[in-house]
Amino acid sequence: METTAAPSTTVNPICAAPFRTQVDFARVGSMTVARVRGVFPRTSREVHRVISAERDRFAVVLHRSGTAQVAQDDRRFPARAGDLVALDTGRPYELSVTGACDVVVVELPHGMLGANADLVGRYVATPQRCDRGAWAVLAAFLSSLGDRINGLTDMPDVHLADALVSLVVAAFAEPAPESADIGDDLTDRILAHTLANLGDPTLSVDSAARHHGISPRYLHQLFRRRGLTFAAWVRRERLIRIRRDLLDPALATRTTAVIAAHWGIRDHGHLSRALKKEFGLTAAELRLMARGERQNT
Repeated sequence: METTAAPSTTVNPICAAPFRTQVDFARVGSMTVARVRGVFPRTSREVHRVISAERDRFAVVLHRSGTAQVAQDDRRFPARAGDLVALDTGRPYELSVTGACDVVVVELPHGMLGANADLVGRYVATPQRCDRGAWAVLAAFLSSLGDRINGLTDMPDVHLADALVSLVVAAFAEPAPESADIGDDLTDRILAHTLANLGDPTLSVDSAARHHGISPRYLHQLFRRRGLTFAAWVRRERLIRIRRDLLDPALATRTTAVIAAHWGIRDHGHLSRALKKEFGLTAAELRLMARGERQNT
C-alpha cells in the first residue's frame, strides 16, 4: 500500500479569478482514495483524470460540501452536499464545481465488483441522497476515509477493499421508490444478500429464493438475465475469498479446512482442484506463495 501525490488534472476555468485546490491522494491495493478541497469561483473543472486515466473503473464520489453538476452519457444532474454519485472513468464525464467544495473520491476497478459492476453502471451520473439505510452507512465510511487518508497505509488493504465493495453493493442494491425495473432491483438485492451470507453452508437457490419471497425457478430466470447461474456464481465468490485468505500472512496459522469452512465450504476434498482450475494454483501452492517459497517451474 502506498500514498502518493496526485497525477496532473486538466483544469478548464471559465473565468480569470484565482482558485486554490488541495488533493490528498492514496493507493489502497488496486483502489485509489482522494480527498479534493478547494475554492473555485465560477470555475468549471473537467476531472476526467482527477484520479487516473485507467479504463474499466468506477469513481464513487461523496460531496461533503459544495454544489456541482455531474454529467455522463445523456444524463446531467445537480449534486449537493450529502449526495453520492458514481462515474465510469472509462467514458467521458464531467464534474463542474462552483465555489468551495470538499469531496471524497474512491476509484475501484469494475472487476472488484464482479457481477455487480452492471448494477453500479446503471446509476452513473445519478446523485443519491445519503440520508437513509445503506447509503448513509456508505457515506459515513467514505467520509471517514477522507478524514484519515494519510493513515490508510497502516490498514490491511485487502480487508478495507472488501468492506468498501460490500458497502457499495449494498447501497446501490437498496430499492428505491422510483425503481423502474422490478426484476433488476430484485436481482441486485439477491446478489447483495448472497454476498453477505457466503459463509452460511446452507446457502442455496432454495434459501435465497425463500428469503426474497420468490420461487427457485424465478430466481434462476433472474440470474440468467445477467448471464449467471446461482451455484457457479456463489462457488466463484467463495473461491475468491478463500484464495485471498490463503495468501494473507495474518491467517497463516489457520488450516485450509478452517478457511474453507469460514466461507461456507464444509467438504474441502475438492477445494485444491477447484482453486487450481480457477486460479492456476492449489491451496498448498497458494500457501507457499504467501510465504514467498514457491519456486518457478
